[in-house]
Amino acid sequence: MRRSGTLALTGVILMSCQGVLFATGPIFRLYARDITAWELPVAVAGWALASYGPILVATLFWRWADRFPKGWLLHLLLLPCLYALLLAGRRIMGSTVIDSDFDSTLGAPIMPALLFSVVVMAVYYSALAAKPVSRRQGRSKGG
Repeated sequence: MRRSGTLALTGVILMSCQGVLFATGPIFRLYARDITAWELPVAVAGWALASYGPILVATLFWRWADRFPKGWLLHLLLLPCLYALLLAGRRIMGSTVIDSDFDSTLGAPIMPALLFSVVVMAVYYSALAAKPVSRRQGRSKGG
């Protein structure tokens, strides 16, 4: 498995653990009493989009950037894509609860996804900055 795949798998595991902690916590119970059985899958889909979407998009962009002649464009498009995923997930989750702004919990349902999007951006762009350095070090050792 490539290093990017390992990082993505680690992110999925961490986000899944966070989701379990959230689903068993007091903030979820605050909203769960208002969510019907038909709305629960919609709320989970919104959470999954906002939480797992950044990992998937970053992994795909990283792999596709080497294959396209203008791969730098994918690196630039990562930021707006992550923002769009966060907004879409928030809208979908917000459509299932009465307090769609999440004001009573200070945005708790969407905050882990926001934090994780920031972590994904930091790791992605740090790896992108380190990529030329590691290539130069590989050339100097090999030649």
